[in-house]
Amino acid sequence: MDPDRHPSQTTLGAYAEGSLSDGMSLLVACHLTFCPACRHAVAALECLCGGLLAEEPAVPAGEDCLARALARLEAREEAPGRSGPASLVEPGWPLPAPLRARLGGGTEGIRWSFRLPGLAEYRMEGFGAERVSLVRARPGVRIPAHSHSGEEATLILAGRMRDGDRVYGRGDVARADEDDDHRPEIVGSETCLCLFVLSGRMRFTGLFGPALNLLTD
Repeated sequence: MDPDRHPSQTTLGAYAEGSLSDGMSLLVACHLTFCPACRHAVAALECLCGGLLAEEPAVPAGEDCLARALARLEAREEAPGRSGPASLVEPGWPLPAPLRARLGGGTEGIRWSFRLPGLAEYRMEGFGAERVSLVRARPGVRIPAHSHSGEEATLILAGRMRDGDRVYGRGDVARADEDDDHRPEIVGSETCLCLFVLSGRMRFTGLFGPALNLLTD
């Protein structure tokens, strides 16, 4: 089943033109391995940003940039018998190729760090001020209520997560910003594995927020 929660069109546009941050670029690249629709959208934007659609003047990436590029591509005849790209995720293995390349393999050699009962994190290096991590959580785990000083993006690699009234599955992207105070929960019977990117700081709220903030600072 294809994902139904995607990066924004603005994010896809920034990825196509190469202006997205390293952490978010990795997250989007991984999402694309699950999502044929977003692969098509990025291909359209790369054509636009690369000047391959010569009949259209270059425009900044944004909400209408994607619509224009897709409209131009859909107006062109497709080659007979041409099919879309197959999924780039190996069946039965949760890590997409871009993440495996960045890790130098799978999760077998990862040293997980305990964060909360049922939840562990592996923080990846080389992303500057961004916090980029793999997060593993057992079914039933509730992440303590928190807000952020920047943007948070979570790509589900395996399992399912509920955030508010939305449930996210494999390949889906959940986004939150400084206006959100939320408490995601792992649902279903499968351990949830996520790629997590945070541009600012996470600040725990609620009754135990101050103590948790001391532990995570």
